[in-house]
Amino acid sequence: MILSNILYRTFFIKAEQYGTAFTIEVEGAEYLVTARHLLDPNDSEPVIRIFRENAWLQVQTKVVGHGRGEIDISVLQLSFRLTDLEFIVVPSTDEIILGQDVYFLGFPYKMWGDVGDFMDGLPCPFAKKGTLSSISITKPQVLYVDAINNEGFSGGPLFFYPAGKPNELRIAGVVSKFRVEQEAVLDEKGNPTQMTVPYNTGFLVAYSIKHALDIIHPQSCG
Repeated sequence: MILSNILYRTFFIKAEQYGTAFTIEVEGAEYLVTARHLLDPNDSEPVIRIFRENAWLQVQTKVVGHGRGEIDISVLQLSFRLTDLEFIVVPSTDEIILGQDVYFLGFPYKMWGDVGDFMDGLPCPFAKKGTLSSISITKPQVLYVDAINNEGFSGGPLFFYPAGKPNELRIAGVVSKFRVEQEAVLDEKGNPTQMTVPYNTGFLVAYSIKHALDIIHPQSCG
């Protein structure tokens, strides 16, 4: 079940690369969250393009901060609001349970659904579901999901519904990548050669939304 609350918060963007971004509110202020690797790390006021009404809207942003080390998260601010306050979400991993269903949205391979005016001109993202397979609560906080992630989902929201609260949507993390392994290429007799090919292992890697909140309020980092 994908609520309007998250659909209206998820955006198809083009920065240094194509990908996905989403909005959250913290103390009444709106922030745009995405994957750090989609941006130029040396640009403190990047111009990004947001797809709306079948056209790219060019917008000026200001970098609030980037995740440190391997944390693949960036937080931006715009001079105008992207999402109506009525679409409430909670940025938190509280009450997430190992083995539960989690969901993520994005625009794989630059694809989207055209729903006309239904979403105020926004393209409809692709939705996927997986299982929270493992989680690391030390720094950095990482969520591992048993799901096939594709190019274009990077920067999208990973979210869930706490048990018994089907209308309380919580954003747990930011989609970063999928785990890649190298598989040997076999010859015509089935013997391994010196060549390998990368393959998607089926494990999505996301970084906890806590890191985005720490970027917004660095003094809260512990």
